[in-house]
Amino acid sequence: MADLLAWPLLLLRADGRLLHANQAGQRLLARGEPLRLSGAGAVTVASERGAWAEALAAAAAGRRLLLSTGGAAMVLAPLAAGGPLLLALAPACGSREADVRGFAQAHQLSAAEGRVLLRLALGDSPADTAQVLGITAATVRSQLVAIRRKTGHASIADLAAAAASAAAGPSADAARAACRAC
Repeated sequence: MADLLAWPLLLLRADGRLLHANQAGQRLLARGEPLRLSGAGAVTVASERGAWAEALAAAAAGRRLLLSTGGAAMVLAPLAAGGPLLLALAPACGSREADVRGFAQAHQLSAAEGRVLLRLALGDSPADTAQVLGITAATVRSQLVAIRRKTGHASIADLAAAAASAAAGPSADAARAACRAC
């Protein structure tokens, strides 16, 4: 289920070792910025090693923390006393396309299907989508059939709502607001 989310989620041990990462988290670690995976399997923040170690210790002690690095807000929180830590990264503002791409990848859509899905998430009609993408309405219709089959959405309205919901994933501001409530 976590792989359906377009923003990175990492499950860590108290010492920072990675237990699990969703697909977006794996892509983030593969890029190496702002987080890296060490040879020992520990997640590190290259520019803030000391602060990262302090944050891990505080979260392991039960505190929920809002951190910021590389333009992304991160929430680090314990899931249960003595248990693993959840590191959730809110994408930088303006990442709607990345969120829809993540949704498309999670459902194994082709690149062309992903472009159609993005136009729907932006509020375009199928006719507008065809015009913007420079393809025929028949091509859009056939891609919509394939997208609905792969995602399990029976109607275009449901599909557009799901894509828009993926694109409206948590912003850095939303993560900050959520953390203030912690």
